[in-house]
Amino acid sequence: MKHFVLFYFFLVLYFGTIAQTSNYKDMRPPLNLKLAVSDSTFYESSITSSRYVNGPNVLQIYPGETVYIEVELVGDSIMSIRSVAEIKYPGKTLEIEFTQNVVDKKHEGMMLKIKNPFNMDLNYSARMFLMRENKWVNTSVLPVTANLSHYETWPDIITSMGLYKWSFSKKR
Repeated sequence: MKHFVLFYFFLVLYFGTIAQTSNYKDMRPPLNLKLAVSDSTFYESSITSSRYVNGPNVLQIYPGETVYIEVELVGDSIMSIRSVAEIKYPGKTLEIEFTQNVVDKKHEGMMLKIKNPFNMDLNYSARMFLMRENKWVNTSVLPVTANLSHYETWPDIITSMGLYKWSFSKKR
């Protein structure tokens, strides 16, 4: 019986240590999304807890969020992406920020910033959920140059973005 108790103690200690050192952040906490529309009108929505990365490498991001994405490569191919709480491996972690630009309490535009630490250009596709149309629509985006940050802007009020089809191409 002593051996079982001792084994159980070390098992709990081991998994407790792993949980404390894990940097993965799969789930976003519930979010109260509030976006300016005009000086007196706001769009509000309560977002329940949800995964940052859904399906096959699809990142969903809301305005006001900064998400760190660790990329697992095999050669030059992306095998998986996962959200992490902080950047522990700067050479393999994308920094993605989605913001609303507001001037005098009025919506001026939306901006997506992606910082690419890789020595290859980053390609991806994007869909956005437009407030006025209340549906997902495709949008065009440009590749993120190797070792640089890239900014995309839109005049629309976007309540969420889905980023997918991640791939790298060799730097020219």
